[in-house]
Amino acid sequence: MTAMVGSVLRDPRGCRLPVGCLAAATVAALVAGCVHTVTGTARPGDGGSRRSQPIPVTDLLIEPTRFPAQYPASLVPAKDVDRLLSEIDGVAAGSDVNPPECAPLPLLAQQKAAVQGTDDKGGSRLIVAVVRPVPSVRARVAQLEDCRSFTSTLAGEVSKVTVDMPPAPPVDADDSYAVEQTVTSRSAKGETKTLTLVALIDDVQVTASWQQSGSSDAAPDTHALDTLFTDAVLEVRRAIPR
Repeated sequence: MTAMVGSVLRDPRGCRLPVGCLAAATVAALVAGCVHTVTGTARPGDGGSRRSQPIPVTDLLIEPTRFPAQYPASLVPAKDVDRLLSEIDGVAAGSDVNPPECAPLPLLAQQKAAVQGTDDKGGSRLIVAVVRPVPSVRARVAQLEDCRSFTSTLAGEVSKVTVDMPPAPPVDADDSYAVEQTVTSRSAKGETKTLTLVALIDDVQVTASWQQSGSSDAAPDTHALDTLFTDAVLEVRRAIPR
């Protein structure tokens, strides 16, 4: 059985004759060739060869004030983002997954940020995350389509994860998909539902998730989720040139 279980890890160029060379040209120079040497130190704004630095993901993240009033939101502390993303995937960090090929792809993104809002009355929450860079989106979709049911075990507690793949959200992105997961704990008899919308823009992945724990008949707040997701994608799309 051990062999069937996988672990989730989270944690050249030719010579030309510029104008300056022509002005000072002599027969000897023409025979020897004209060499143009660039000296000095590059400064901000010099030429078009300077590559612009990527925008930090924290600057691409939608502001908490733009969450629906029902979900008062705040920025998630950096130390908690990895844990939150694991919860969205339905598999806690350190869990053993069976079959192992269903373990979520390792998220090796160097930049991660998230905002979370909670409905105090219903207990559901909305989460928006921006990460860069990300594993292949198509590889993740293929994995989810092949892993419609699997188990994860952490500290002796076994949870069953079921996966559904709704139609991809129609957003202006390089790629997108949607996934709905239900995690059922066998020992605690609890249930967590998560509906996640995902978009890839350049090398930035934007996700918006609705999540509810402890209620088997809770329906996703699709209106709030769709609106928030669209706003979050537009925030990134405006900042990253095509």
